[in-house]
Amino acid sequence: MTAPTINQIKHAQDLLAQYLLRTPLIHSPQLSQMSGAEVWLKCECFAEIGSFKARGALACVLGLSPAQIAQGLICASTGNHGAAMAWAAGRVNGVCTVVVPHNTPEIKLNNMRNAGARLIIEGRDWGDSCQIARQLAAREGWLYLEDGEDPAIMAGAGTVALEVLHDLPNMQAMLVPVGGGNFIAGCAIAAQSWAAQHDRAMPRMIGAQSEAAPAVTESMRQGQIVYRPTTSFAGGIATTGPVPMAFEIMQRLVDDMLLVSEAELLQSVGHLVHSHGIIVEGAGAAPLAALLRHAPRFAGQTIVLVLSGRNLDVGSLRAAIGS
Repeated sequence: MTAPTINQIKHAQDLLAQYLLRTPLIHSPQLSQMSGAEVWLKCECFAEIGSFKARGALACVLGLSPAQIAQGLICASTGNHGAAMAWAAGRVNGVCTVVVPHNTPEIKLNNMRNAGARLIIEGRDWGDSCQIARQLAAREGWLYLEDGEDPAIMAGAGTVALEVLHDLPNMQAMLVPVGGGNFIAGCAIAAQSWAAQHDRAMPRMIGAQSEAAPAVTESMRQGQIVYRPTTSFAGGIATTGPVPMAFEIMQRLVDDMLLVSEAELLQSVGHLVHSHGIIVEGAGAAPLAALLRHAPRFAGQTIVLVLSGRNLDVGSLRAAIGS
């Protein structure tokens, strides 16, 4: 697979505007005071199906032929990608089967069902579920759609950075949660092109991961793909390794990867509830957790935290807000 170009990302932006409302970019005086940076929040948690994933899924599905849609679609997901693909398939009268790991939270299972997904619950983690989905696709003749290996999905994800840079051209750094790497890779392509077009320095692209799911961070530091088990409650970033296409882009365009603890993820969920009344899932809280752990390196800078999704289970929400 070849990574998307900036023209493909702009084309995806035009397509998505016909289906999706633009998510807000809001300033946070509270978090700015806490961190010493000028903090803005890109609220993908307010998006359709509660996640940025609707962007890439829709860009992908709208590019399929009627024959491809008719043969049936299948993907693997810890929650948001599956809901997004099922929702996008429904826009074109298609059906998407989603293979999900056994430990997927009930809220994400319900979100996928409500989006129209046909669920198969198999696999210990996302990596296992991917293998099962590929096997089913080959056996049943379904079209397998990989989150990180599809250029259209990455192009859709990259539209987030285009929106942010249009609204906040003086952004100096963008903190993005990282699962397989698709999201930050698409945003990095968009940011690099925007910077070249406007003769400006490219904003720093910084990924955030949990210490309980560190495979992409370790891969970046070793300069090669490595796989690690995951025990993170944050399903959106609970991946066992990077996807190859995204990893190649990350090696070129991503400036750093920051790890945070599971406790810091929960604390950051709580901070966003108490400061803004915004609910995010664990993955969506990772950028804030990374900022607060590494606040001195961002002091005085204009930064954007991407709140990637809101689909948090009730038990984690109670733990985060202390009730």
